[in-house]
Amino acid sequence: GLVFQDPFASLNPRARVDTSIAEPLVVHKLVDGRDARRRRVEGLLDLVGLPAEFAQRYPHELSGGQRQRVSIARALAAEPDLLIL
Repeated sequence: GLVFQDPFASLNPRARVDTSIAEPLVVHKLVDGRDARRRRVEGLLDLVGLPAEFAQRYPHELSGGQRQRVSIARALAAEPDLLIL
């Protein structure tokens, strides 16, 4: 997994946080169904220290550090063997 230095530039400004984190789950077919995807996104947010309510926010509503944590959660979603920060 890879986390870019500028999290605002790497997150789609028109996509909510849940959509951004769920994208690798869908692309790599890591979860089946909407409920499983929602639970996995909430678990990833918890893993990086963000509340589940952040799933409904947009990147511009987050601080720089919160955006960075969303980017880390997104990178971890694909269950990488290695994470490059």
